[in-house]
Amino acid sequence: MLKLIEGLPPDVLGIEAAGKVTHDDYREVLIPAAEAKIVQGPIRMLYVAGSDFTGYELEALWDDAAFGFKHWHQFKRIAVVTDSAWLRAAITMFRPFFPSQIRLFRLAELAAAKDWIIRVEQVSNGGRIA
Repeated sequence: MLKLIEGLPPDVLGIEAAGKVTHDDYREVLIPAAEAKIVQGPIRMLYVAGSDFTGYELEALWDDAAFGFKHWHQFKRIAVVTDSAWLRAAITMFRPFFPSQIRLFRLAELAAAKDWIIRVEQVSNGGRIA
């Protein structure tokens, strides 16, 4: 199941995954919410896979890949918060291929993940400060 995390800046999409994430979760929650924000410009995302997260349906994995390729360059920064070993390993493996900044946090670091994701990048002397 996916649900939106409220109380974040307008250009930050907050998603919490619990139990098994389904095709319907992508079609009814994540994709409409993300596309509504992307219309305004590139976004940041906070993705929390809690302790009760058990995985994805095969169709949900397909939805994730298709959505990701379609909107590849429209994510500025992604914070993934999870203690799931396999999810952390998968993100670590694919992180070099993403054009956006991706940072992993443990569940105990949720506050730090929120701080990182809401911090606006600043430009100083032509260099990025993150």
